[in-house]
Amino acid sequence: MARCFAILALLFVLVRATLSQDLPITAKSALLADAETGEILWQRNPDLRCYPASLTKIMTAVLVLERGNLEDWVTVPKEAAFTGESSMALKEGERVQLKDLLNAILVRSANDACVAAAIHLAGSVKKFVEWMNEKAKELGMTNTHFVNPHGLHHPQHFTTARDLLTLTRYALQTPTFRIIVSQREIIIAPTNKSALRRYQNRNKLLELYHGCDGVKTGYTIPAGKCLVASATRNGWQLIAIVLGSQDHFADCATLLDYGFNNFVRLILAERGEKVALLHVPNGDPEWLWATATDSVKVIVPKAKIGRIKSCLVQGSLKLPIRAGEIVGELIWDIPGASIHKVKLAAAHNLDWSWKAKAKLWGIRFLGVLALILLLVKITNRRRKGGRKV
Repeated sequence: MARCFAILALLFVLVRATLSQDLPITAKSALLADAETGEILWQRNPDLRCYPASLTKIMTAVLVLERGNLEDWVTVPKEAAFTGESSMALKEGERVQLKDLLNAILVRSANDACVAAAIHLAGSVKKFVEWMNEKAKELGMTNTHFVNPHGLHHPQHFTTARDLLTLTRYALQTPTFRIIVSQREIIIAPTNKSALRRYQNRNKLLELYHGCDGVKTGYTIPAGKCLVASATRNGWQLIAIVLGSQDHFADCATLLDYGFNNFVRLILAERGEKVALLHVPNGDPEWLWATATDSVKVIVPKAKIGRIKSCLVQGSLKLPIRAGEIVGELIWDIPGASIHKVKLAAAHNLDWSWKAKAKLWGIRFLGVLALILLLVKITNRRRKGGRKV
């Protein structure tokens, strides 16, 4: 039967419902989430289908990074040179490196760079868009459909804040993507048809908000103002997403402030960390350190300080035990909020103690001796019985 007991001192209690306060957000769809785990701290209509405008370019950038060689030279086709609205003024026949197109896509929000990159990689915009939708499906973006690589309005081009969170967390795993979206300015070297280009990042929060390190702006009249913003403080990164906003910078700043002012990230266990000491009778020694097989991290409201209840479930241990063998489970119960579990593995080998071995072999010896004596007795009885006959 499992034995449960408290092993942690004072920790924070997570009661999410009491902090789901109404924030002065103008966006029709919005959310705030932990970048690492994806845990949502605040939301408004996160599954409402919206037009993403240039937030589309996050997916375009992902495919450029995964399918392209950034050192490639791209010859700009006529189709790209005549792409409207936000652009880097590419000219037909201009030769630009793919890495410069990627920078322009994410910092300048250049629609023509999206088309040039798409045709270079896939042969056509249509094929590239197929890749975009395939990738969305692969990532589990169930309420997303792309029609173009840049986000210019189309009634069948849509996504949700929740899907954008999935996409952004995935994109941020790539160092090149993280570096580009955090730049306040980019410089593109002269080409065969253009002088040096210099562009300021359209994400004003990079200058205005402490800790901001990305990600992407977007705007069309049907979509309204859109923004995916990330910020990191004390090693903790949050992602704010607003769609259909009247003031996307203010909305994201409000969300990020709410996160940093009201929550802290708590690490209950790190993968490989010794988190429990198990008693193993007859072991040498009788105590076994157990390590967490995975990291356990939770987001905790600052205003709710209390105790996290923990339960150690020790498995049925049989000697000898080998390092890495699963020996139990550690469970944290955050009252009224959530439960977190992690499997425990033996940190080292554990064999029988010499005393236990001696006792075990002694018992076995006595057992064998008793069996021999019994057999001798039975044999003697049979012999005596045979002589009488």
